[in-house]
Amino acid sequence: MVESPDDGDGETVGSGEIRVGTASWTDPEFIKAGWYPDDVKNDAEGRLRYYAERLAMVEVNASFYALPRIETVAAWAERTPPGFRFHMKAHQLISGHRTDPARLPAPLRELPADRDGRGLIRRPSRELRDAAIDALLEACGPLEDKLGAILLQLPPSVRAGGAERAEVARIIDRLKPARTAVEFRHRSWVEDGHLEPTLEALSERDAAWVIVDTPQTADTALPTIPEVTSPALAYMRLHGRNTETWTGSKTVAERFNYVYSEDELDGFIDDVQALAERAQEVAVVFNNNSRDYALRNAVRLRELIESGSG
Repeated sequence: MVESPDDGDGETVGSGEIRVGTASWTDPEFIKAGWYPDDVKNDAEGRLRYYAERLAMVEVNASFYALPRIETVAAWAERTPPGFRFHMKAHQLISGHRTDPARLPAPLRELPADRDGRGLIRRPSRELRDAAIDALLEACGPLEDKLGAILLQLPPSVRAGGAERAEVARIIDRLKPARTAVEFRHRSWVEDGHLEPTLEALSERDAAWVIVDTPQTADTALPTIPEVTSPALAYMRLHGRNTETWTGSKTVAERFNYVYSEDELDGFIDDVQALAERAQEVAVVFNNNSRDYALRNAVRLRELIESGSG
């Protein structure tokens, strides 16, 4: 079944909820494209309420750049209906991206870290990374059962290896009791015998493997592998298929400048429904955030699944 914004909580495995949404509801592209009506486009509260009336899940992208304030998260919880889901993207420091210390709360800036020539945090100490994790979990508290998962999106530079797998496992454990969904972005994680131990490490921790749809233009790009490693959650992220702009783009909107066709959306349905047979909940996140393409695709996929197409 597809979960509408006003439905209740999850069902049993075999009839899992399918929640479709986008990677943000605040992206400036959405506002510029005119998806939000004039009476809410400049109103933060109105935009979220409008979004949540149409889609039952959203991925929070802003938390990748700045740890959210607990008061802000509490407002999100209040503005959305029962059963709505927020999947919170882990801060870039947690997932191992280079980080400007200015993006961190003041107390965290003083903790040890390796920095590059520009002063960016290249590698956080365990103390710093754990402090950021704890701050994120505290901020997520007001969501209660509206928190779906913490999305840990690794940098494409992180290759598969014993030390790397151990640190991913440690981060997942530190994030508990929140569930983690992990997006690997280097093909080494699925080649040369690495796929099985990677999936096993996630399964042992009830963490979700993130299924991706991306242009296969780089040797490092991950293929689409529809695996389920948590019986509670299957997670799919659709990044678009624009092979010309996937690498070397100057802006995010340029990189994700792609709208899925009706036939392409229809092609996802069998896989999504198969995931719903294996997990209590399926998150399908459109990350093709150029103009209002992600929103249009998300609403249309939900309609197609509800109508029984595929």
